Amino acid sequence: MDALLIEFNVSTGKRAGNININDPKLQCYGWQDLESIPAREVRVIEDERDISQFEGIAGVTVLKGKAKIKAAISNICKPRYKIVSEVLFSEHVKQKGIRLSDYEGKDEREILKDLLENKKIIGIRKSLPREPVEEK
Repeated sequence: MDALLIEFNVSTGKRAGNININDPKLQCYGWQDLESIPAREVRVIEDERDISQFEGIAGVTVLKGKAKIKAAISNICKPRYKIVSEVLFSEHVKQKGIRLSDYEGKDEREILKDLLENKKIIGIRKSLPREPVEEK
């Protein structure tokens, strides 16, 4: 299993090395960091193409093996936090006496992370990126 770590411009969609995002055998599965500049994504190579064609291209890193792919995904894809039950969330915040105004001006992801992991507030879900699966 091999993949590419590709830098790209969010505004234009242009990928390093002019990699075609419509290539059906280069799949991303949502592994993107749209906040970094340049943005980055991991695309799994799902055919037997010669990967040496991607080596040495600025902004493209060849990832050989599942361990390197997983490491790159973990590096660029941060956990996501989402309120899945507004009622449970609101009641638990109220019961614990937490003032959400204390978080004013902070990033929503960091607020939800703190509330879930440190304050143990219910009604929040943490999602991790999907792991790469080898084709059989």
